[in-house]
Amino acid sequence: MNYKILFLILDGIGDHGNRELFYGKTPLEAAKKPNIDKLCRNSECGLVYPVDIGVVPGSDTGHLALLGYDPYKYYRGRGIFEALGLGINLEPGDIAFRVNFATVSEDGTILDRRAQRNDFGIENILSDFKGIVENVEEEYNVEIIIKKGVEHRGVLVIRGLDSEKVKEIDKHKENEKVSKVEPLEEGAKKTAEVLNTLLENFYKFANNHEINKERKNLGLLPVNYMLIRGSSKFIPVPEKELFYEKYNLKGIFIAGAPMYLGVAKYVGLDTYKPPGATGTVNTSLISKAEAAIKKRDEYDIVFTHIKATDSLSHDRKPKEKKNFIERVDEDFFSRVKEEFDIIVVTGDHSTSSIWGMHIPDPVPLMIYSPINRKDSVKNFAERKCHKGILGHIKGTSIIKIILSKIGKAEWFGT
Repeated sequence: MNYKILFLILDGIGDHGNRELFYGKTPLEAAKKPNIDKLCRNSECGLVYPVDIGVVPGSDTGHLALLGYDPYKYYRGRGIFEALGLGINLEPGDIAFRVNFATVSEDGTILDRRAQRNDFGIENILSDFKGIVENVEEEYNVEIIIKKGVEHRGVLVIRGLDSEKVKEIDKHKENEKVSKVEPLEEGAKKTAEVLNTLLENFYKFANNHEINKERKNLGLLPVNYMLIRGSSKFIPVPEKELFYEKYNLKGIFIAGAPMYLGVAKYVGLDTYKPPGATGTVNTSLISKAEAAIKKRDEYDIVFTHIKATDSLSHDRKPKEKKNFIERVDEDFFSRVKEEFDIIVVTGDHSTSSIWGMHIPDPVPLMIYSPINRKDSVKNFAERKCHKGILGHIKGTSIIKIILSKIGKAEWFGT
């Protein structure tokens, strides 16, 4: 039988119990999700430590693990994923950084790491900044690519340098002074010098740009700095280890945010960004559902990523996270639940809507297949799935379980 598989990744789906919700439930426990829970009652369930027990996963390392790749072996840093996801054709040795377009005061204090998550005018500033970029390229004999992503995010790629080993300047905190980029090894001195020159020039240029006067008139903070992190050098995955060669499954990854598309491209999956898929709370879940169904006949496995469950946790909005989960159930899951033979639902990590940050707590997992040892779990939630038959597993094990459901499990021994 030619099985069709849906793998739904709800970003940051796990959470802490919250007093803002009924009896201190998590948003997932409090949400009314009849479609997911109905399928859950006929599934195998468990809990997943995406990377490892006690380890706080990043979205990048968590996704690598869910795709079946050990992050400790394959992770090179987040920057290359952002670049690939934004359609930049990387060459071996390219150095990439994740960028936050931010607001910095005259004395160098970080006022807002995300410039209020408002991207008004960023494209205009970058377009006008190209002349200065060209001067830096000529001075240091390098090639520089800066590209905006979703909301306040972007990517910086530098071609022609030896080392990516520099100290990152995005400390994930406001009200602290911006620091200089420092080399972490001898070969990275030029890298640090190029970055400091570029960032200083961007501040001087953007701070006085007409766009920021318009932002002020609109009641917005200026966009005048690039905070960098996720330093990484592009080393391609060997061809024999790409997803199809590794698992003999033709796969596609559907998402709205570039980084997730970049992780998928890195391991050799096809990617697709549906119309209306924004990577934000306003994303079109119906469009993602329709895209998953449309791609089903062409692929063996359709990964679909939904971001807003994580964003709402970071913004400390548990009630809104609960409401969004209910939207996922109604707008997405109700449309796909009968369109696939095997359905997997889990997350890449837990995100606390109390603390506003990733936490090491495991995420729930359910795997529906026509033939399974369905267990007693009747509600897809953190404190329910721990009773499931799958037990507590690592993220890299999920693909192996999927293969076992379609008769492609790896043999060991005779």
